[in-house]
Amino acid sequence: MALNEHTDPVKMERGIIDDFIKVRKKRHMSQAEIAKKANMHQAAIGRIENGSTSPRLDTMLRMLEAMGYTLAIVPCGKGPASEITLDINSTLDTLREDDLKRIKSYADELKEEERRRRMEALEDLMAMAKPMDIGDDYKAILEEELRRKHGYID
Repeated sequence: MALNEHTDPVKMERGIIDDFIKVRKKRHMSQAEIAKKANMHQAAIGRIENGSTSPRLDTMLRMLEAMGYTLAIVPCGKGPASEITLDINSTLDTLREDDLKRIKSYADELKEEERRRRMEALEDLMAMAKPMDIGDDYKAILEEELRRKHGYID
């Protein structure tokens, strides 16, 4: 949540609390678990979550730390991308180490496949340039420029 001239501070606070609740639930943590880790009473967390009281900054920081989070200062303008980031980060927090390794391995494979496809496209372009009567110097310049443009400088 970000404060600007169009944001109601009450709505902003409610948004922060709603985000807290969303993360707490995605992490499958109860109010009691958060309270114990944050050295608070469960009832206090309940009052904060239901909006009957506003948390002080140090209280909010303790509650977040109990879940492995903190507050951050970010540019104004919360949009769909930040919602997706919150969902992705919350999901990643629930995964086991071996699941994270498999995801990284899969991402590395996708990156390598993309690199291979780009290299093939570059080679196809170079093959088309070979029969052209532009001279070897221009072919070398063309190849170098294509490699630079597409990030394939050896």
